[in-house]
Amino acid sequence: MKYSSSIALTELQTNRLAPQKCYDMAIVGAGISSAYTLIHWIARLEQQSSVSPSSEPVKILVTEKTGEFWTGIPYGDRSGSNSLLISTLKEFISQQGERDLFTNWLTENRDSVFALSEHHNGELTTKWLQANEAEMAQGLWDNLFIPRYTFGLYLKQRLTNLLQTATTKGLIDIDLLTADVLDVQSIQDVYRIDLALANQDDTYILANKVVLAIGSPPNVSFEHPRSHQTEPEICYIDNLYEPSLDFNIDRICQSLQQSDPNSPRRVLIVGSNAGTLETLYSLNNSKIAASSIDKFIILSPNATFPHRIDLEAVIGNYRLQYLENLIKSTPFTAKQILIAVEQDIADATAKNINIADIYHQISTLVIQALDLLSLSEQQQFVSTYSVEIGKLQRRAGAEYLNVVKDLITQHKLEFIKGKFLGYFPLTTIAAGCEYLDSENQEQKVFDLPISAIVNCAGFQGVSRSASALIQNLIRRKICVPNDSDRGFLINKNFETSKNFYLMGPLVAGNIDENLRVWHAESCQRIIDFSQTLANVLICN
Repeated sequence: MKYSSSIALTELQTNRLAPQKCYDMAIVGAGISSAYTLIHWIARLEQQSSVSPSSEPVKILVTEKTGEFWTGIPYGDRSGSNSLLISTLKEFISQQGERDLFTNWLTENRDSVFALSEHHNGELTTKWLQANEAEMAQGLWDNLFIPRYTFGLYLKQRLTNLLQTATTKGLIDIDLLTADVLDVQSIQDVYRIDLALANQDDTYILANKVVLAIGSPPNVSFEHPRSHQTEPEICYIDNLYEPSLDFNIDRICQSLQQSDPNSPRRVLIVGSNAGTLETLYSLNNSKIAASSIDKFIILSPNATFPHRIDLEAVIGNYRLQYLENLIKSTPFTAKQILIAVEQDIADATAKNINIADIYHQISTLVIQALDLLSLSEQQQFVSTYSVEIGKLQRRAGAEYLNVVKDLITQHKLEFIKGKFLGYFPLTTIAAGCEYLDSENQEQKVFDLPISAIVNCAGFQGVSRSASALIQNLIRRKICVPNDSDRGFLINKNFETSKNFYLMGPLVAGNIDENLRVWHAESCQRIIDFSQTLANVLICN
C-alpha cells in the first residue's frame, strides 16, 4: 500500500516522483479544506465506481509544507492543545450529520482525548475541563467551546481510515508529500508544480488538475528595526503559530524572566481580534507568564474586542428599526446597508444590548437587504461593505472574554486606539513602538519599556502577499485577485483557470449566480463548498 502520513524521499520514491510522472490530481495544502474535499470526492468516486468500475486507480498527490496533514494551523500542533473554538461546536459545524460524526467520536474517545497530560496542566485548561466535565460525560457537546485540537485529531484519524480503505479498494493511488510548493506553471494541458523539499534538491511534478487549498494568506508583517550596533534581542513575534503557539509562549516567558525586575513588564499585542484573545488566554493559562506580566497593551485601530456569546440570552421581539426600514425603502445601495447596521448597533449599544445576542437577527436582515440589490451593488457589498459589517459583529465565547474581564478588573489591560507602525529598541531586551493615533491621525510614540510584542494584525491582501506561491500564481495569471483582495476570482466550478481549482479562505470575495461569499474561513462553509467542488472534480 502506498499511503503514508508523510513521505521521506527515499531513492525509490524519488524515482516515482520524477518529472515524467503525471498525477491525475494534485492538492496543494493539507488542512481541513483539502481533507473535506477528499472526503466528499472519495464518496462520489465510490458511487461512480459501483456503477462504472475503473481499471486504474486515480493518481493523487497531496503536498503539505509542515508535514502535518489534515489539521492546518487551527487544529494541529501549531495551535497547541489549549486553544478553544471561538464559537460553539453547534455553530462551528452546523451540518447535523457531520457534527454527529464528530461528537460520536468525541464521546468514544473522551478519556484519552481530554487527558490532563495532553493539556500541559494549564490553569485555565484545568478549569475548563472541570467546568464542562458533566456535559462531556453526558455527550452534550453542542454548546461547548471545545479545545479545537480535538477536531484535528478526529480528522487525521478519519482521513487515515478513508484513504487506506480507498487505496485497498483500488480507487486511488495517493502520495502525501512534505514539501513547499513554490511555483505552478501551465504547460499545454497539464500543470508543472515546483517543489522545495527539506534536505533534498528541488524538483517538480506534473498534474492534470490542481486544487489550491493553502488556507489564508500570510499575516501582515512589520519590518524589524535596523541597528548599526549590536542587534537587539527584543522578543518580537510576527506569527504566534510559527513554529507553534507553545514555542512562542515559552519564548515570551524567557524574555520576561530576562526583563529588569525593577521595571513593569509589559506585553504589547497588535490587533484586537480572535487571535489577540487567544494570545491573552494562552499567556494567562501559563503560570509563569501570568505571574510575570504586569500589563498587557492592546494596540488596534478600534481598540475593541469581539462581543461575548451568551447562550442563555433572551432578546424577545427586539426590532432592528434601521435595517427593517431600509428594506422597505427600495432602491438602496450596498453602502446604505452598512450604514443601517452601524445605526442599529449604535442603538442597541445605547440600550445595553449585547451585539452578539442580535447577531443572527442582523445577519438575516442583511441577507434580505442584499437580495434586493442589483448585481453591481451586490458585488460592492461582497468586496467591501461585508467586511466592515463583519468587524462590527465579531463574537467570542465566555472562556476567552472572561480573561479580558479579569485583566481589566486587575488593571492589567490597557487599550491604545491606533495603527501599529513599528517598534524600536530602548535597550537590548526592551522596545518602544510607534503608532498612528486613530482619533487625530497623528504619529505617536509609546516609549515605556515593552518586554515582548505579538503581532495579531490579521492577513495580508493577496495582491500584496509575501507568499512566493501566491505571487507566482498572480504573475503567471493562473489566479487573479478579486475586488476584495481577500481571495482569487473563481467561476461557478471554483476554477481560477481551466482545471485549476480553489478551496478554503481564498474563495472569499466572490459572487456569481450561485455563490456570494465574503468570508470563507469557517468550517461549516468549507464543508459545503468542498462538497460542491467534489461534485465538479468527479464530473470534469
